[in-house]
Amino acid sequence: MRTANFRERIALAAMLAITILASFRNTDADSKERRPLPLLQGINSQASTMLISYSQRNTIDRLTRIQRASEDTYTDVRIPVYKNGRLASTLVSGHTNGENSEIFSSFEYTTNYPLIDKIHYYTQGQVQGYDSLVYNAAAQIIARYFFSRNADNTYECHNYQQYTWNGEGNIIRLDNYGRSRGGTNFEPGSSVTYTYDQHPNPQKQVTDLCYITDIMPAFLSANNILTEEIRYAGAAGTHLNTYSYEYNALKYPVSVTAHYGLDGLSDTTQLSYK
Repeated sequence: MRTANFRERIALAAMLAITILASFRNTDADSKERRPLPLLQGINSQASTMLISYSQRNTIDRLTRIQRASEDTYTDVRIPVYKNGRLASTLVSGHTNGENSEIFSSFEYTTNYPLIDKIHYYTQGQVQGYDSLVYNAAAQIIARYFFSRNADNTYECHNYQQYTWNGEGNIIRLDNYGRSRGGTNFEPGSSVTYTYDQHPNPQKQVTDLCYITDIMPAFLSANNILTEEIRYAGAAGTHLNTYSYEYNALKYPVSVTAHYGLDGLSDTTQLSYK
């Protein structure tokens, strides 16, 4: 679930732009001085900007996304709330200073704690739905079930996603399934296959980024996406999006150019680090 201001293009832009982030700074195992690795601080393109500020523990203190349209500019600010050292909820605001914020999501954990089991989503303070997450033995998300609230205040699942991982810690396939109301069987809707480079994904290094924004391969995978091929059930052909990078001395992306196969458009995003 997402705010209305940031859905289709934002998800795609984030997929190419946000591939880079951790609750504390990792260190370079090959460096004699064990220098702290950079934290993603900004992502900027012609259409949108994302800014991340960090707490002293290097967890996200505030995440600001600005979307520029032809006639208006939209702002979405996410403010994580931590309790007892773990992510408890997020607040959302339409103002850059975070004023008039309201609850956007809250988190439920598995009994053995470290893994988030459910994400509850709110509208005007009321839960409207939740995501139920399933993990494998390596603590990687392998399924996400979407539950929405019915008129009688019960919850029902009509869509879910499956994630397939490779041995390098990357999601190589995402499958989407759905069923109609009253239906009993889930049918395949679409699938996306991914390939990756061999360099560190900065978004992966940012603690709780996927839970604060959205659970996507670009936030979960160890490396940076090179191609994503989209197939729709019952449709002929595929849509191929490709991504090319420029890297800094530490092999982190500083520029990402996306080429979208559906409309032939391209977009370049600049990344900056703390």
